[in-house]
Formats: sequence, C-alpha cells, structure tokens
Amino acid sequence: MNIFQLEYFVTLAETLNYTKASQKLHITQPTLSKLIISLENSIGSQLFVRSKRDVRLTPAGKIFYNEIKKTLFAYDTALKKVKDTEDGITGVINLGFLGTALVRTLPRILNRFHAEFPNLKVNPHDYSYSKILESFDNHMIDMAFLPDLELNSLPKLEKRIIFTDSMCVAVHRNHRFAHLSSIEIRDLQEESFINMNPHFSRRDHNLINNICNDAGFLPNTVYEASSLLNMLVMVDCQIGITILADHIKYMANETIRFIPIAGLEDTFKIACLYPQNPPDTVLRLLNVATEYFQSIQ
Repeated sequence: MNIFQLEYFVTLAETLNYTKASQKLHITQPTLSKLIISLENSIGSQLFVRSKRDVRLTPAGKIFYNEIKKTLFAYDTALKKVKDTEDGITGVINLGFLGTALVRTLPRILNRFHAEFPNLKVNPHDYSYSKILESFDNHMIDMAFLPDLELNSLPKLEKRIIFTDSMCVAVHRNHRFAHLSSIEIRDLQEESFINMNPHFSRRDHNLINNICNDAGFLPNTVYEASSLLNMLVMVDCQIGITILADHIKYMANETIRFIPIAGLEDTFKIACLYPQNPPDTVLRLLNVATEYFQSIQ
C-alpha cells in the first residue's frame, strides 16, 4: 500500500465511476482497476461493489474512505509545513504599531497575512512612538507600522511608506466651518486650538504647530490633550478645533466633522520600519501590508 493507491481510492470513491476516475488521475481504466484490487488485497477487505451499471462503496469502504480522507489531509499538511520551513515561511514576527494610526487597518492586514501564511505567527505590540523606536534598539520587535514623523535618519533601519492620508480640521457639527467641503489653513488663524501636550507626544504637538507655522501663524492653543482620543473629546465638547489625519475620523463620534485642508492632501504618511537585510518573513508581511493599502487607495 502506498500514498498513490490511497489517492486513487479516494478519487474512485468520490466519482463512483472508473472512467471518470481514470480520466481525473490520467491513468488507464485497467490500471486503476488493478491498483484498487491490490489495495483491497493488502487490507483484506472489499471496498467496492462493482456491477456493469455502477460502482458502490461497501460499508467497509465507507469507513475506509472517511479515515483515509483524514490521513491524506494530515499528509498534505505535513508536506506543506516541511516546504514552508524550507522556504522560510514559518516563525514569529514581533510587530510594533501605533494603535491610533492603524485602528481599522491592522486587523484587516493581519487577516490577509494569516490567510496567506498560516504558519507564520504575528505578535502585535501596541506601543507609543518612542517605545517603538526603543524596542528596535532592544531587539524586542522585528518591524513596525507608525506615522512617518522624524524617521529620516535612523541607523540600521530601512523605511517604506505604505499609506498616505490627508490632513483635516476636526470641528464640532455646530461649528461655523462644519458645512465646508474643504478649508484653507489661513482661515484658522482666529480659532481656538486643541493641541497635543508635548509631554505625551512631542511629534503630534510639533505636527500641528508646523502646519500652522508654514501658513504664517501660531495656533491659539487653549487646551493640551494627553491623547488623540482626548483631543476628539475636547472637540466634541466644543472647547476648540484641531488638526488630525483623515483616518482618525473612524475613532470620532458622529457629532465631529472632518474637513480636508486644501494643499495638505496625502501629506500624512504611515511608514514601515524594519532592519537592514530583513528576514523573508518580515518582507512577506511588509508586502501584504503594501498590497492592502494599494487596494484601498
């Protein structure tokens, strides 16, 4: 008995027709008949009832079919695992990410990745910006997805931009700007701003300041928040307005409007950081993420 005989048996059991089974297997009908008889002799039990009109499984044949299907599945799974090991498609990837930047997209990326590479495990770590960079130094993560803020000169790390987004003004629906389809930065000079407290995120704080500075004014900051969620709550409380990337709207209440800022389309970027000469596992996840973002843009 060998694996080919078992596969031939399963094909005949599923077609119950020697002609169809032999065509699917690309062998002659007499050859298939001899192989089935040989299999029956080796296990000492008749598996098929044959007549001029049809072929039927015996009770023993039905039991044998159900068990052999499991065996062949296990065999195919074992072969795939061996091949995946040889090809480097097994292992664990420790992924750092900034949750607020990937609240909707990371689950979809990982679902795609696991469907394509089921033997690769991803351990996601939702860290702060500075913790992500520190984790590379400590070899705690293999790659990271995070906003491209001050990432231009990191030693021993490569960067690929995988997603771009537009910057928006976030206002309460009762605000005088709420009906606008787009807005100019200079129109915000007299507004009360909610900014990020630099103690919690210097990069987010600088981002808003730099956008306003480039337009020739300093934001009139009336509240410094401890998180992006805190910023949204303050906008909802009508304390002021703020500037955020468009994808943050998925974290906001329906009472907040996101208005695109003219000239700042596709200026917010999500980058993937990874070591120089990365393993194939990292490149596979990077490619899946890149393909996902290309499909939605």
